[in-house]
Amino acid sequence: MSLQAYKVEHILVFTNKGTEAKLLAAPRLRPMEEWREDVAGWVALRAERTSEFDHLADPTATEPYIHQA
Repeated sequence: MSLQAYKVEHILVFTNKGTEAKLLAAPRLRPMEEWREDVAGWVALRAERTSEFDHLADPTATEPYIHQA
């Protein structure tokens, strides 16, 4: 199965699950220590499925990754 595009705030992530996208992108937004202290912020952080960017996925990728523009 090819990876799908998800947006976490301004970060584009390719993965198969929104939860993986959130886990990959979160440390780029804030240090994990801050996320641990702000549980409400972590819960509110969303990975939005953005199929309009699916065409940008690397067809050879098998592991989730953050897109480098």
